[in-house]
Amino acid sequence: MKKLLENWNKFVVEQKEMPCPAPTQDLELNTENRDAAIQAEHIQYGPLNVDEPGDYWEDIAEYWNTTEEAAQKSLCGNCVAFDISPRMDECMPGEVSDKDGRLGYCWMHHFKCHSARSCRTWAKGGPITEDKVSYDWQERSQSSMKNLQESQIKKLEDAAIKAALDGKNDPRAIQALTKMSKMGKYNMAALKKKIKDAKARTNEELEATIDEKKKKKKKKDDRCTRIAKRKYDVWPSAYASGAVVRCRRGKIWKGVKEDIEKIVREEVEAFLAESGKCQKGYKTHPTQKTKEMYGKTYRNCIKAEEKELTEAELEEKKKKKKAKTDYSKEKKSGLHGWFSRQGGKGKSKGWVDCNTCRTDKKTGRKTCKSCGRKKGEKRAKYPSCRPTPSACGTKGKGKKWGKRK
Repeated sequence: MKKLLENWNKFVVEQKEMPCPAPTQDLELNTENRDAAIQAEHIQYGPLNVDEPGDYWEDIAEYWNTTEEAAQKSLCGNCVAFDISPRMDECMPGEVSDKDGRLGYCWMHHFKCHSARSCRTWAKGGPITEDKVSYDWQERSQSSMKNLQESQIKKLEDAAIKAALDGKNDPRAIQALTKMSKMGKYNMAALKKKIKDAKARTNEELEATIDEKKKKKKKKDDRCTRIAKRKYDVWPSAYASGAVVRCRRGKIWKGVKEDIEKIVREEVEAFLAESGKCQKGYKTHPTQKTKEMYGKTYRNCIKAEEKELTEAELEEKKKKKKAKTDYSKEKKSGLHGWFSRQGGKGKSKGWVDCNTCRTDKKTGRKTCKSCGRKKGEKRAKYPSCRPTPSACGTKGKGKKWGKRK
C-alpha cells in the first residue's frame, strides 16, 4: 500500500511538471515584455538604474499615496508574483544574483525582473520559493494567457475580415497575426479561409435580400385573375381559382372585353344604388356618375339647374368673375370723383341705382337712373348704388339689389 501511494505521488508530480516559461528561454520575447512593462502607464517598471533612481520613488509614492520610504520597501523581491523557486532558477540560464539583489520571474507581466526594482502593480505576499506554488502560478497564468490570446486573435481576425469585405487591408491586424504565426501561435491559412467564408456569406445574404424584395414586390394580376376578382364575391376561393385556371386554358371568358365593360357598369350602378340619391337641388352628373376623393369613390352630384356651357359662355363667366369695380376716381378726388361719373339719363351725374337698370332692346345697352333721388321721387326699392351700369353686374348682394320697402 505504501509503495502504491509513493508511485501515485510520483505520477502526480511528473504530470504536474511544466516547461519553463517562454520568456526565460527567449531573450527577444523577454526584452519585449520588459519594455512593455516600462512604458505601460499602469505598470511603470523601474527604476532603470537602481543606483540613480531619479524621481522614480517619489512618483510611485505619490501614485500609491504613501511615503517615499514606504515605497522603497515595496520591491519586486517581496512581491507575490516574484518567482525564485528552485525550478525557476534552473529555467534561467547564467548568473541570477548581483550586488543589488537577484533575478526572478514575474508571473504578472511575464519577464525576468530584478528584486531591487518595483512597479505600480506590486502586491505583498512574496516571493515564491516553492516549486508547487510556482506550478500553480504557471497553470493559472497559462489559462489566463490563453483566454487573453484568444480574445486578441478574435479582435485581430474581425478587423482583418471587415477590411477585406470593404475591399481594403488592415496592415496592423495582418502584421500582428503574421508575427503570431511565426511564433507558432496562429495559422494564417485559417484567416484566408475565414475571409473567403465571410465573403461567401455576404454574397448569400445579399442575394437572399434581393430575392426577398422580389417576393414582396406585388405581382400584377393577369387578365384572367382580374376578371375572376370582379365576378366572384370571395377572393381567393376554390371556385375563383378554378375559374382562373380554365380561363388561362382558353375555356371561358373569351369575350373578356364585353364582360369587363358589363361588370364595371353593373358595379357602378350597384354603388349608386347603395350610396343613395343626391340631396335636394342636386342631380347625378349625366356622364361622370362617380368621382374619386381622398382615395374613395363618391356619387358625382351637380346642381340641378346647371348645364353644360359652351366655350363662349365659359369665357364670359370667367370674365365676370374677374371683373372688379373701378373706384380710382373716388379714391383720387373723393366726392368730386363721385360726381364725375356719368350717372343716369340726362344731365344727372354721379353713381347709378342698380335696382333701376334696364336693358335697351334696340341698342342692348344697360341704362340706370342716378343714385340720388329727386325731391318727391319714390322708388320701389331703396337705391343700391354703383359707380357705373356695368358695375351692377359684379358680385354684390346677388340678384335682388337693395331692400324692399
